[in-house]
Amino acid sequence: MIPSLHQYYSRTCLHAEQCFLYWFHEHMLDPAEDYQVTWYISWSPCSTCADEMASFLATHRNVSLTIFSARLYYFWNSAYQNGLRKLYQEGAQVKVMTFQEFEDCWENFVYNKGESFMPWKGLSRNNRFLKNELKKILGSPMSLLKEDIFLYQFNNQQQVQKPYFRRRTYLCYQLEQPNGSRPQWPAKGCLQNKKGHHAEIRFIKRIHSMGLEQDQDYQITCYITWSPCLACACALAELKNHFPRLTLRIFASRLYFHWIRKFQMGLQHLYKSGVLVAVMSLPEFTDCWEKFVNHRQVFFTPWDKLEEHSRSIQRRLRRILQSWDVDDLTDDFRNLRL
Repeated sequence: MIPSLHQYYSRTCLHAEQCFLYWFHEHMLDPAEDYQVTWYISWSPCSTCADEMASFLATHRNVSLTIFSARLYYFWNSAYQNGLRKLYQEGAQVKVMTFQEFEDCWENFVYNKGESFMPWKGLSRNNRFLKNELKKILGSPMSLLKEDIFLYQFNNQQQVQKPYFRRRTYLCYQLEQPNGSRPQWPAKGCLQNKKGHHAEIRFIKRIHSMGLEQDQDYQITCYITWSPCLACACALAELKNHFPRLTLRIFASRLYFHWIRKFQMGLQHLYKSGVLVAVMSLPEFTDCWEKFVNHRQVFFTPWDKLEEHSRSIQRRLRRILQSWDVDDLTDDFRNLRL
């Protein structure tokens, strides 16, 4: 990778961030290559620029963006706060410039006549204040799964391989509105069982906390290591009933005690309530890896017999749901990509 240094500043109609996007689109970058972009920016992006950059990152997974901002633009305004959150959710690292970044920017982009960077009065104090405000804005952002956690916990092999470990419930979700509008809340996250609360119940509480409108269309895709137990299945069905225009899709890596009747009833109840229950296959494992794993720009490599195990689990699920005349309808739901 060859380093490339550029400067952009706002013109009459375009913000500096938009100028960068135009430059990026004009260059025929190799989609097979990974690109690391670092911004030193005087003001954090406005809501419009943040939306555009978030959309750009969502469609260019080979681009990693780090934003060092000297100041936060209207940081008390909810629209600008949401813009920063969206950037973070799409993988951008949003940070406040410290002495080190000011010095790096001075050395790389300023005609400094060989002089060293001299910090102004209050730089450190202002930096602490802005970092605290940014932390409040981003709240508790989604923590990406570690590679080994994903490979161990989402593995769909029937038996645990050495080194032996306990298979826990991990649930990764993404929420979107089908009309293409950007949500005003954190749209995706990863949860696991915690202090007696199943991951599904924590997920339901989080969705209710968002204040979604019952008369609006929403789509939620969940990737989960174990299919829900009976109690969680009933709770998820209630969530669907509470939001009648919600499309809820649950892709499970494995079926939880699939031979026990009450857990079979839970899966049947979910389907009868209009919730898609399907088994993760290679496309879902790949999508989960790309969106929820700290993969360091490494592509997902399927483990041995992944698709063979997936087909076997799909047959089990089909037999369980057979009493509700479920055949290949899951394929139609699977094609409803977010």
